[in-house]
Amino acid sequence: MIGERIKTLRKQKKMTQTQLAEGIVTKSMLSMIENGKAEASMRSLRELASRLDVSMQQLLTDPKEAELQTMVEQLEYEEMTLVSRPDQEIRQMLSPYLKEEMNSVWQGKAYMLYGDTYFQEGENEKVLTYYDRAIEIFEKLGESDELAMGRISQAYYLLMWNRYEESLERIDAIELLDAKYMKAKTRTEYVMLIVFKNLLCDEDLEDSIRQLEDVLEYMKRTRIYYRADDVYRTISICALYLNDEKQVRESLQKAKQYIQFTEDRLAEIKVALSEALYAMEYRHIDLLGENVKLMESLTTEIEPFIAAISMAKGVYYAFRGESEKGRECLLALWENRDEWKAHSLVDIAIYYEGLLRGTLNGCGDDWVPVIEEQVAEFPQGLFRKRLETLLQQIKG
Repeated sequence: MIGERIKTLRKQKKMTQTQLAEGIVTKSMLSMIENGKAEASMRSLRELASRLDVSMQQLLTDPKEAELQTMVEQLEYEEMTLVSRPDQEIRQMLSPYLKEEMNSVWQGKAYMLYGDTYFQEGENEKVLTYYDRAIEIFEKLGESDELAMGRISQAYYLLMWNRYEESLERIDAIELLDAKYMKAKTRTEYVMLIVFKNLLCDEDLEDSIRQLEDVLEYMKRTRIYYRADDVYRTISICALYLNDEKQVRESLQKAKQYIQFTEDRLAEIKVALSEALYAMEYRHIDLLGENVKLMESLTTEIEPFIAAISMAKGVYYAFRGESEKGRECLLALWENRDEWKAHSLVDIAIYYEGLLRGTLNGCGDDWVPVIEEQVAEFPQGLFRKRLETLLQQIKG
């Protein structure tokens, strides 16, 4: 790619190969460099850049790669908001940059984003294939952190699809990279993956909390804070299922303090949902109502249907004995299940719990037969046990 840029710049300057090469490299060597058959030394590149009247940065940076970097950074930012582009639009944006090999970390990231667009369509193998392409690039470039992030994402997907053994293979491969050498972002994502696995399958929630606390300690030590609100929020969820109400409240308070600083609206909604789950578990009806109102105040009419809010609102009305209002919200949740059926199994389990709590409080049972079938497909673990308990209560 550098050779192509040298050739393009030389022609723009109307220089012959002899004129550019003189005193730096032989004409034959320059021809080989321009055709990608040889590599120039850094000293030669500096002298060629000087003769072409460009900076080394301009010579080394592919304009197409710079465009891709800007696009990837924008798409990654949009992923963290409530409203993102349609999958087809993202594919159209990225596909021109995937036709030729760039040997660029940004092309690897683009492959991951491209793969993500097939998730909602249920094209599971396409998701994995594009991630494999990204991983090949990261391995070739020696980008160990990006390589870990690619495998972490693959493992998440496989857990969501209930492909537990394949997910463990990815996790084992990540462990070979040695977590203590990971950057703060990668280390955090890795621990969140392990906790996700524990919530779904292993139920080792005490170990999950220890690992999350280690991540927070690492953040404090390095002064690099990444998803600290999510880490505190996840501690609160693990503590909730361990019946440690004190730690639930303390962790939620820490999460709130963090988002007061970041002013992240989506993070505020997530923390409000976590507190709503706590309120549902302990039947703190007023607290549940406060968090439903907060979540609604943080969203707008133009935003997509948000399953978590509909679920929490339905349970709130159910607990208050307002069964018609509760049924209306929970029926909306159920009828919009195509919007959330591709969410993680943890999310789906939480929505199912809300629906079953509604049934136990007189808000209808349209969803019970389907949930019963789906729960039978869940991995053995915490959420399957909780849902089976609720189903048994409904049957009496």
